[in-house]
Amino acid sequence: MQVIVFLYIIAYYMALFIMSGQTEVIVGSFFSLGGIFLSILLLWRASIRIKTNERVFWKWMTAGAIFYFIAEMIYRIYEWALQTEPPFPGWADVFYILYSLACIAALVYIVMQQQKTVVIWQSLWDALIVTCVIMAYSWIYIVQPITYLEEEGLYISILVTYPLLDLVMLFLLLFLLFATNVRRIWLWNIVGVGCFVFTDTIYFVQMMQFHYESNSWLDPLWILSVLMIGLSGYRAKDGDLLFQKREHLSVIKVIFPYVCFLILMCAPFISPDDRIVIACLVFAVGLIFIRQFMTLQENRQLLQRLQILNDDLEQKVATRTRELTYVNEQLAYAANHDFLTGLFNRRAFVTKLEREIIRAKNEQRCLAVIFIDIDRFKHINDYFGHHIGDELIVHIGKVLKEKARPTDIVARQGGDEFTIIFTPLHHIDELRRFVNDIVSISQQPIAVQHLDMRVSLSVGVAVYPYDGETGDTLMKHADMAMYRAKEQGKNQYQFFNGEMDRVILQKTTIETALHEAIEKKQFTLFYQPQFDVQTGELIGMEALIRWIHPKLGMISPSVFIPIAEETGQIIAIGEWVMEEACRQVKAWNEQIGRSFRMSVNISPKQFLKEKFVEHIDFVLQQTNLSPNQLDLEITEGVAVFNEQYTIRKLQQLKQLGVCISIDDFGTGYSSLSYLRKFPIDRLKIAKPFIDGITEEKEDVAVVKAIIVLAKNLKLRVIAEGVETLQQLHILRSLQCDEIQGYVLGKPVSAHLFSKTYIENQLLTD
Repeated sequence: MQVIVFLYIIAYYMALFIMSGQTEVIVGSFFSLGGIFLSILLLWRASIRIKTNERVFWKWMTAGAIFYFIAEMIYRIYEWALQTEPPFPGWADVFYILYSLACIAALVYIVMQQQKTVVIWQSLWDALIVTCVIMAYSWIYIVQPITYLEEEGLYISILVTYPLLDLVMLFLLLFLLFATNVRRIWLWNIVGVGCFVFTDTIYFVQMMQFHYESNSWLDPLWILSVLMIGLSGYRAKDGDLLFQKREHLSVIKVIFPYVCFLILMCAPFISPDDRIVIACLVFAVGLIFIRQFMTLQENRQLLQRLQILNDDLEQKVATRTRELTYVNEQLAYAANHDFLTGLFNRRAFVTKLEREIIRAKNEQRCLAVIFIDIDRFKHINDYFGHHIGDELIVHIGKVLKEKARPTDIVARQGGDEFTIIFTPLHHIDELRRFVNDIVSISQQPIAVQHLDMRVSLSVGVAVYPYDGETGDTLMKHADMAMYRAKEQGKNQYQFFNGEMDRVILQKTTIETALHEAIEKKQFTLFYQPQFDVQTGELIGMEALIRWIHPKLGMISPSVFIPIAEETGQIIAIGEWVMEEACRQVKAWNEQIGRSFRMSVNISPKQFLKEKFVEHIDFVLQQTNLSPNQLDLEITEGVAVFNEQYTIRKLQQLKQLGVCISIDDFGTGYSSLSYLRKFPIDRLKIAKPFIDGITEEKEDVAVVKAIIVLAKNLKLRVIAEGVETLQQLHILRSLQCDEIQGYVLGKPVSAHLFSKTYIENQLLTD
């Protein structure tokens, strides 16, 4: 639209310079009235589109454009109809003046609407200073020449009205320019009105000199002014006329009044003795002093407000600093203390241990790290609930803190574990008395809510520098000693020694190697024969696992089986043993056409596995082995773990048709009741009783009682660990059914067993 407007004005100028006479009048009238009409449409469109209070401004501007159109129409009618210029003053001047008044009304409305959002006084002084300059030069070049005109008063009055209205509009525009952050839409109005003021001033000068001619170069400028004002409404929308103060004043706005004042100082040189000019200069000087004074006052008030804000800010910063300090202290406490007991946590304990080690090293003295664990704490949590367990933890922590010396450091590692730095350590007896005092906690009941509980503690001790010179080493060795105390029966303390480290290292090595052994099948089965005592006939064999490590050689089952039980690897090992043993006995039975029975030990974890029975059934079907040729040996500990669960699982196994034996009978939780309830086939007398039957009459009596009991319950009895002929004769005299031991055969590999016993059986047959 801006391009169209400027092209329109260029076309207007071209028409004026090319044409002449009556054609020039017609074309000039067309461009003039057409431009004003376009401006009316643009302003009217803005007044309809805007919904806020700003629409009043656009309505006034639309009314002004209409007045201007009427004035121009009257002027052009005189030119068309009478072919002369209208009289001055006339009706056209009335509507021209109404146009200026409408524009002034619109500007005043905006000022009144925005008076709360602008700094009025400073902008007012700036506008007045500039106005003084305009008044001075208007007096010199406009007003004074009028006084010499010999025309009637109405002519002069109307002629003066134009510059006065222009001065008012200019003042309002300057005020808005200095007071507000002018937007693009508002800028079009300023440029449009400014162009109108310029053109009207030239017209005024020409009228004073009586050589104004219509359809001159001034006419397109008037239309340009009206079109610019109309152009401001083309894209006007709500909020375009809202004034926003600049955060940083522009340099032009700051220095513009002073530049105008310098221009005003030149006026006395042009008209030296003119009192009006001198009055304008004096008035401008006064305005500048007032402006500076009020600026200083405002700056002083701003400084006072700034000081108040700074004081408030300092108070808030101080308050916030105190709050942050408190929060940081709370965070530091939480980061270094156990939330439940209030004791130091593991992080703080490690830090303090390192500091104490450095101090002990500098002072050449000892200290001790004590590891404490509550025995069977999991059972307390499971049975009584975690809230009881937490209260017990709090009580134990409080007791340990009371028993410790002021120089000692007590911490909770987590769970049911506590640690103490015993420092300084001057004599080992002092340390022993202290740990004895800790263990003695179990001698008195602990009241937790409505319960009186007795708990025991397992304690491990490592001494610096003998058991380690770093915090990690001391804590590791104290932990080892604590677990050694648990293995020895709990409710006691153990000092670390090198043997513990060796055992733990061996255990760790075995545990790591077990994974590889399972994957690479480093295990093999040895078989020990089982014979009928009375006939001496081979009736079966027991599968015994052996581990042949490529570097460590033969590793005894007594070494790796407990570790496999603890880590759960025994399940995978047991499944492999079951499959290999069933496959081997099936091959031997087919080889000689007999029905040897294969005995396989079942670990507690393997028996308690949910799908244990399904796995046995799968192996029997896979190897096509008759179920009665498989004998599963379970320990008494498994048998009494959960009576109903055990009975149900044993019945499922019996439904498959396998045989079931109780291994190591007499050394565990022997009970006559489960012998009656459990569907078992054999009792296997434990080796310790067999070892003593040649020397202890009590062991003979026990073995005899077991045999009599088994026969009365219609169970077969097998004695294991028979190593001498004397033991064999006694068992035969006691009518033991089966025998297994070194006296008749050691465990051997499958190849050697086949060569020694299976092939020999073929020869016998």
